[in-house]
Amino acid sequence: MSLNSLKIKFIVFVLIIILPGCEDLDIQNLNDPEFETVCSSPDYLKETAGSLINNWFMTTHEYRGWALPLLGAADAGTSSWTYMRPYSNEPRLVFDNHPSSYTQESSSNNYYGSLYKNIASSNNIINLLNTEGSYIDDTQRAMISAVAWFAHGISIGYIGLVYDKAFIVTDETDITREIDPSSYKDIIATAVLSLDRTIEICNSNSFTIPSEWLPGETWNNEEFGQLASSFAARLLVYSSRNKTDDNETDWSEVYAYAASGIKKDFAPLADDDKWHSYYHAYANYSGFTQTDMYVVNMMDPAMPSRWVDADTWDILPEPVTSHKDGVDDRIFTDFQYLSSCSFRPERGYYHFSCYRYKRLDQYLTTWTEPMPEFRKAENDYLLAEAAAHTGKIQEAADIINTSPRVTRGGLPQVPADQDCIFDAIHQERMVELMSSGMGIQFFQMRKEDKLQPGSPLHYPIPGSQLEIMEMEYYTFGGTAGETGGVEGIPGIDYSTGGW
Repeated sequence: MSLNSLKIKFIVFVLIIILPGCEDLDIQNLNDPEFETVCSSPDYLKETAGSLINNWFMTTHEYRGWALPLLGAADAGTSSWTYMRPYSNEPRLVFDNHPSSYTQESSSNNYYGSLYKNIASSNNIINLLNTEGSYIDDTQRAMISAVAWFAHGISIGYIGLVYDKAFIVTDETDITREIDPSSYKDIIATAVLSLDRTIEICNSNSFTIPSEWLPGETWNNEEFGQLASSFAARLLVYSSRNKTDDNETDWSEVYAYAASGIKKDFAPLADDDKWHSYYHAYANYSGFTQTDMYVVNMMDPAMPSRWVDADTWDILPEPVTSHKDGVDDRIFTDFQYLSSCSFRPERGYYHFSCYRYKRLDQYLTTWTEPMPEFRKAENDYLLAEAAAHTGKIQEAADIINTSPRVTRGGLPQVPADQDCIFDAIHQERMVELMSSGMGIQFFQMRKEDKLQPGSPLHYPIPGSQLEIMEMEYYTFGGTAGETGGVEGIPGIDYSTGGW
């Protein structure tokens, strides 16, 4: 394929994702002054900006997105049913990235395209706010700009967390020039720069995010800046593909972001209409998804860490129902013991479990509860991890010892020892942060080299997009032997580790 052909394909791709704003306008009229006048009106800017965080949230919490597959791939949740099963098969399989794949590539493509549309809308707003025709007062301009930069940062950031590479599209992108895909590291760096812009705007202006944009808690400019800072820390830490990446993280930078992070949970209020979480629902429905025995054993070491066969039921100890030394109290406050499992044994007993997550049961009842996306505890663990990596061992231990690990889990305090602190943080991300933000358990297992052998460490650009761009097909994952081949570079594109 010629360079000119690739350039044309890229222009078409970018136009597809950038033009959704002001859908009623004709493409031929984009250079007409009327375009900027109409699109930069206060009503358009408010309406579009008001949907950005919701679009990101709904994409990352979508049923046919990445939240459920990554939960299974992390051995945090388990299910033998169709949608999660391809990601948690043992041994692991090659990711099916062919455009005709119903369960894998199509879901990846939906996620990828939805986030890029949000990136495009964010860029539209940023550019329109810079035009002379944007008739809006300074306070609202600052608020809308902060939200647009925030949405751009978390949207492109969540491309970088999942994919090995992608196209960086910002408000300054010149689509008439040839642009190659960028690595996930460059994508994450771009996301953090956008979040920096949000923080800068929040620190120099005064505003409150409208409740319809972020239902539930009120977020003023200072708190919104803290949220952007927490997301920057999250992206920097969770983007590591292996332990080498993790060790090379700029932990001083993470510490600075987390120290300026949220002081309360970020949990939009569901309304069972515009705001809801299929992730929180399907990850916790009894009979659809249960808690992997890896996590159960972490809370109660007497429980097996793997379900072997039909006889595993016979070796289970009595479930713990009150405090017991050496057992995490959350096994009975946040999780529910089950005396049966509805999964199909012919699909592998390794899917079986005797526990499910119940902490969000009220949401499953009403669909109008707060939906935890970023718990304050998560920011605390990011801060503790950064402190431990930068020599502040006692500070890290103090954070852990005043966290839910002790106050809710009833576990003994950890000593001022780096390895003990890291072990505690690992458990907290698997237990305390269960069913909050998308992929937390997968990202944690990934950066600690604990994903099962053959698990993709990241995923390829969706096959449908490869076709549009006329790029060569590729994918990742799998194990050698009877289950088929292996794709990618070991330890870089797929796991060679395991727990």
